[in-house]
Amino acid sequence: MIKKVSFYKLKIVISCLVVFAILYLIGCGSPIIPNRTKPMVNVYNGARAYCTKVGVKGLAREVNKSLVENEYIVGEPKNLSDYKVETEILFNPADEDFAKDILEIVTVGKLLPQEEVSEGNIQIILGMDAVVPTFETLNVENMILVLNSTRRRGLAKRISVDIDNNLSKKYKFYTPDDADRHSYETQIYYPAELLKVANEVREAVGYGKMTAVENLKDVVVVLGLEFDPRTKARLGLTRDEDIPEIRIVIKKTDFMLRGYDLSGNLLFEYPVGIGKNQDLGDKKEVGDNRTPEGTFKVVSIEDSSSWIFEGEYAYGPWFIRLATQPWTGIGLHGTNEPEKIGTPTSRGCIRLHNEHLEKLLKVIKRGSTIEIRH
Repeated sequence: MIKKVSFYKLKIVISCLVVFAILYLIGCGSPIIPNRTKPMVNVYNGARAYCTKVGVKGLAREVNKSLVENEYIVGEPKNLSDYKVETEILFNPADEDFAKDILEIVTVGKLLPQEEVSEGNIQIILGMDAVVPTFETLNVENMILVLNSTRRRGLAKRISVDIDNNLSKKYKFYTPDDADRHSYETQIYYPAELLKVANEVREAVGYGKMTAVENLKDVVVVLGLEFDPRTKARLGLTRDEDIPEIRIVIKKTDFMLRGYDLSGNLLFEYPVGIGKNQDLGDKKEVGDNRTPEGTFKVVSIEDSSSWIFEGEYAYGPWFIRLATQPWTGIGLHGTNEPEKIGTPTSRGCIRLHNEHLEKLLKVIKRGSTIEIRH
């Protein structure tokens, strides 16, 4: 009798587990493991002028349609900038699985986890590389676009002629235009199949950081400040080999970033904002609003001028990304709330006044180290 009762109970337990598993897998959730609500997604067209050149309309709107078909809640699509090259998907690290799913839907983009982005709110800033995947029937001929980030009159047109004369095979050119902002260095973006053309373009230009971009159909040249020494001098920009060796230390309890030479002499100090958790302690988990402590390398310096947070350009001109494993999305950036600098205000990043951030970029580069202390 005891054996029969035990077997009967075992059958009930197994049946319940099977029901729970089936409900969970088909998306109904269960009392034990409820499904997470999909995040809100806001889509911005960062390649408005480029869309006009290739003859398409409604880039952000088309991406919104794809997201809605996959049961995402989307905001009103908006135009943002004229010539962003690479699509970026910004998200809180807690929403990484959803961000990866969105990347599969959009089929293009770089995933950029940001502690500062609110959980449950994903931002997509569409670049030129999103146009062809979004409009699959669009027949885009490979062309060359020259953008002038120096604003020196006639420069892009003159460089276009130099490039044209240097090409072994003739390609068509879009009408040159001004870039969205100053570029610290000349950039040459290209699809992998046009590497030979991109190399010829670089030879004609004389400068250029080469970047292959998946799904991009054109060679895009952004003329940097090498072509405008006066602007470069006014901004105080230097080449990497001229950057002095210094030590950067951020002390959280002082809300200060300090730069020292190798002899320990103080060179400069800037106030900062840090994670808004009032204990000012070391980071322990995703979403705890703490700034991690340790010595971290700069892994990239990204143009964050078009990044949106709660409907505003909140990150300032640059995002200095740090390798803070196991945490992702931590870095130094500017702010649209300068009055909060000097307080615990962020979700984990270090905020600076925009003008101090620009000055900091004169003395650090990719590979530099930044020490963050309590």
